[in-house]
Amino acid sequence: MLAGRRSQLAIIRWGRKLNAETLATLGIRRGRIPCPSVWCEFWAGLKVDVLEKLLGQWVLGETDRDELTHIAIDGKRLRGSRTGDTPGVHLLAAFSSRLEGVIGQIKVEPDSNEITAALVLLKELPLEGMIVTGDAIFTQKEICQTIIDRSGHYFFTVKMNQPTLHDDIALAFGSDSPLCAVRPA
Repeated sequence: MLAGRRSQLAIIRWGRKLNAETLATLGIRRGRIPCPSVWCEFWAGLKVDVLEKLLGQWVLGETDRDELTHIAIDGKRLRGSRTGDTPGVHLLAAFSSRLEGVIGQIKVEPDSNEITAALVLLKELPLEGMIVTGDAIFTQKEICQTIIDRSGHYFFTVKMNQPTLHDDIALAFGSDSPLCAVRPA
């Protein structure tokens, strides 16, 4: 898929063009790509949560924590993942802008929400000295406290859907508050 193939058959066709040395670097030592049924069994048995965690660790690699500085969290519903009455797959990801990669991701269960998922995801991330950004849904006391408890900082959007918080910020910063410029008349 990283080579731009979007189906199992396309991946197999791509793999058939690789030489034995390249296949060996991918862990395929027989010198030829496995048949489609082997790939079907492989994908069916793949533990996605383990793979996602390993990929996040790979992106982090031997990175000096001073290089991270910023982690953006955001949720998205995967396009085309809805089937019939089954809701689509909803994921919450943590993206390191410095590393240009996802360093953590969690599936938002259908009976849950991004707030609950964010609390789980944040506990898995290296937050010390990091600035965590996100949209207005993350302006929750428990999320902010989790970041502070793990020695991180946060910068979230505040909208009028939380009028008390909005007004408190405007009051605390007075005329220097950027919220004063967007207050409704």
